[in-house]
Amino acid sequence: MSASTVTVTRVVPADADRAFRAWMDPAELARWWWPQWPDTTYEVDARQGGRLRITAPSAGVGVEGAFLEHDPPRRFVMTWTWVDDPAAGVPADAAVDTVEVTFTPGDGGTEVTVRHTSDAHEPDGGAAQGWNDVLDRLPGHLAS
Repeated sequence: MSASTVTVTRVVPADADRAFRAWMDPAELARWWWPQWPDTTYEVDARQGGRLRITAPSAGVGVEGAFLEHDPPRRFVMTWTWVDDPAAGVPADAAVDTVEVTFTPGDGGTEVTVRHTSDAHEPDGGAAQGWNDVLDRLPGHLAS
């Protein structure tokens, strides 16, 4: 199976530094990532080699990853592994995807682009739907 990539872009009403921080600060993530699940926890060690973990026990989902590149405020690249049972953690045979997020300054804000690449999953719309859902909330968070 060849790799598949989903790309989703939004323009946000903030400079690149501010937009980048919205991804790296757990308190900010809590306001826009999965606010519909109030028991969601956010852990971010924002540095190359650091880790990210977001879990929503009531929804039975989570994600974990490690920062492969961390270049504020231009981009970060991380591994991305879905966790179907946050209490059990990541299964040994879990697929490891790659997520690259870039921040490009422009007129009136910053273009935020997410590229999610998977070697293990066929493009089924799930990644695109998830990223669209999350990124739809980011401009409103940054406008407040």
